[in-house]
Formats: sequence, C-alpha cells, structure tokens
Amino acid sequence: MITINKFNFVKGSIEVIDKILCLQLALFKELGEIKSLQEERLVETSTREYLQKALSNNEFISYMAETNREAVGICELVLFKRPPYLENPQGTEAYILNMYTVPEYRGNGLGQRLLGECIEESKKSGVKRIWMHPSEDGKRLYKKMGFTMKDNSGNEMELFL
Repeated sequence: MITINKFNFVKGSIEVIDKILCLQLALFKELGEIKSLQEERLVETSTREYLQKALSNNEFISYMAETNREAVGICELVLFKRPPYLENPQGTEAYILNMYTVPEYRGNGLGQRLLGECIEESKKSGVKRIWMHPSEDGKRLYKKMGFTMKDNSGNEMELFL
C-alpha cells in the first residue's frame, strides 16, 4: 500500500473484490449501463466470478484509491497476448477499462496516480502496448500520461512501453 496525502493506493486483489465491484457498479450506474436491480445483480455475480479467476492468473491489474477505508477511485487493465507485430514483438498488451473516481473526489489527481500505478505494473508484467477507447473527459489526462491517438478517428489511444 502506498500513501500520498490522505489517500491510500491499493493494488487490486481477491481480498478487495467487494470494493472493486462497488466502484465498477457505481461507474456503470453513472453511465446508465445498469438500469435495474436485476441487471446489477447479474453484473455483480458474473464480474465477481471473472475477478476471482483473472486476479489469481495475473490477467487483470487494478489499482484503487481509498480514503478512510472507503474506495473512491479505480483504474483497471486486462492483459492479453496477441500475435506479435513490429512495434510489439512479444505481443503482450493491456486494455484500460473502468477508470473511475467517485464524483466528490474528482480533481484530486487520483486518476493520474492510479493510471501511473497501472502503467508501472504493466511494465513489470512485460506489457509493450497499453490502449483504450477514451471518453472525451479522459483524453486530456491520457495525453498528459504519454498516450497518443492511434489514428484520426479519435476513438483509440495507445502508449508503447
């Protein structure tokens, strides 16, 4: 655990799955992707099963910000292998998803710190390329962290490590 100011930064693990799920569900609700209690329960159950396996197999990296033991921000990556190509001869990549900060904690630099932790963890895991489909709000942060637009569509950003 890393402490900076009043926030602790915790690497995702099976021990904190409930907190990870809480933040994911908050994000999905904010985006309007979950519209009923039934949908919430379905997403929670299937995601819990996925996380138990993926966290154990190091196929999923997650960093979470906490304050007063409350989870207030998260950044997550899925790791995968694809066929090698010139810029990535190992083929190991990571896809960023579910980057989220609880609204009242936005503006504290949590997203930048969480993304930085995930980038460092990716380097340790042999990842050569991190990519995402950013929201308009996130593009400024990703550019600041070294990500570039893959093409002129503006739909995909990437960072080669």
